[in-house]
Amino acid sequence: MIATPCPTPSPEQGRYTLGPLVERGQDALAPDLALGIREVVVQELGIVWDNVYQEVVVRRASNVIQCVEAGGSVSDLLPRGARPLFAVLRFHVVGAGRPYLAEIWPPHILTLTPGYAAEVMRTWLAARGFVLAT
Repeated sequence: MIATPCPTPSPEQGRYTLGPLVERGQDALAPDLALGIREVVVQELGIVWDNVYQEVVVRRASNVIQCVEAGGSVSDLLPRGARPLFAVLRFHVVGAGRPYLAEIWPPHILTLTPGYAAEVMRTWLAARGFVLAT
């Protein structure tokens, strides 16, 4: 899947950030067993450089953070001069047959799939600082 800034017909309304991911890395993705979330991983991360070339790089892996750490250090997750453009987070929920996805394109696009699991993901994202007060 290549994420695009074209949301599904019902993206969540609000303001969103990838700041916790940039500031805390893997620690921002702590599970919450009270919500039934046993693991959260970054499946895709788009980064952009705000320069004359406006280069965009999309990192995609089963776990982007572990992949980056294996090749160097977590500081390589966001190279110097780059900023996060979007992220796809994969949620592993207790008892779910498949993972749930949250696609975040700050500041206004959040798409949660499947829809019936949206409340659990929305609650987790807000508690971790990915949802900004409006």
